[in-house]
Order: sequence, then structure tokens, then C-alpha cells
Amino acid sequence: MGGSLSHPPTDEQRARFYHGNSMLSIFRPGDYLIAEPASIAAIRPGDVVVFQGLDRAGEPDDVVHRVIAVTPDGLVTRGDNNPQVDDALVTQDNLLGRVTHVEREGRARPVPGGRRGLLRARTLRVWAKVRRRGWQIVRLIGRWPYRLLRESGLVRLVWRPTITRIRIEAEHGPLVKYLCGMRTVAWWWSETGRFRCHRPYDLVIHRPGKKEPLRR
Repeated sequence: MGGSLSHPPTDEQRARFYHGNSMLSIFRPGDYLIAEPASIAAIRPGDVVVFQGLDRAGEPDDVVHRVIAVTPDGLVTRGDNNPQVDDALVTQDNLLGRVTHVEREGRARPVPGGRRGLLRARTLRVWAKVRRRGWQIVRLIGRWPYRLLRESGLVRLVWRPTITRIRIEAEHGPLVKYLCGMRTVAWWWSETGRFRCHRPYDLVIHRPGKKEPLRR
């Protein structure tokens, strides 16, 4: 059970505010993390650790990731939301501590580690894959009704937005822009035949030469 932190961390502990997105499964930006010193020998797979790493610009920065394996040469770490493990092993030289608690909105709760933490991380990764695959299926299924609706031409019977076509002599050849009010909703490069149109205007605007010409 979590409770309010009634006192600041001791000299033995280290506190920091979380930022980034690699551990959004359990932390949020602005969370107050409490870490205690720990030796490599005391760390177990599933623990969340803080170590000295590098940011995207190659500058030194504290990193908060989960340990997924312990090897004789160091700790293998990965952010719960990251697809790949970290490039370098964590050693005693750059290990800053093990995260034990997180405080959010004045309430503190323990951070699961060990087998429990590893199980939680694996469960979240499986759920994330299921969710991504589910959205892929939904998007795939959703394409067919929209494509049939576009090819049927029925929308043009009830929706006839005022479209203005402007021909421009561009650097790479003539370009035709389709405007609805002040917004450009479609482009046609006549020499190459390339055509691009934003939804839902592609329900009423078709590639020139493929369908009946646009009504003015």
C-alpha cells in the first residue's frame, strides 16, 4: 500500500524526477523516484535501476530502466516501452541505485522488482503487442468500406463542396491545386500523373482521367 512521504530521502537514498517515455508503463513524467544504493550482486532481473548513461546527444544523463538479465559482465537493461535492450551493460562503475518507491500527487508506492517486476514488464509488453495488432486489424478492415464508398460515387450525390482548381507552373512541371475555401485539399502533377488528396475529399475528387471530371 502506498502512503505519503513524510520526510525527504536519507543521505543513503537518491531522489530524482522522472522524464522521458521508455518507462511510461509504470512512471509518468514528473513522478518523484526514490532510489537506494545497491551493488551489482544485489540486483535481480525485474528490478528497476538508475545508472549513468548517455542521452540522444551523447551527453551524460541518468537513465531509469528495468534489468532483464544479469550476466558476469554486468546488467542487461531495457525500458519497458523500448523494443531493444540497451547497447551497453550496466556495471558497478555506473550503477547509481535501485528504484524502490515512486511518489505521485503526494502518495508513494513501492516499485515492483524481481520476479514480480519482470512478470509485470512481460505482461505489459504482450498487451502492447496485442493492442498494436488489434489496431492494425481494425485499420485494415476499415479500409474496405471506405474504399467501396469512394468507388461507388454515392457521396457526390449528397455532398458537393465548392472546389476551385488552380494551375501553377512549378519547378518540376505543371501542378494543379484543388482548394476548398482557403484550404488545399488535393494536388495533381499532370506530367508525372501523381495525384494526392486528403480525406474525405477523395470521396468527391478523383484523379484526372480516371473518373468523370469534377463538377464545377
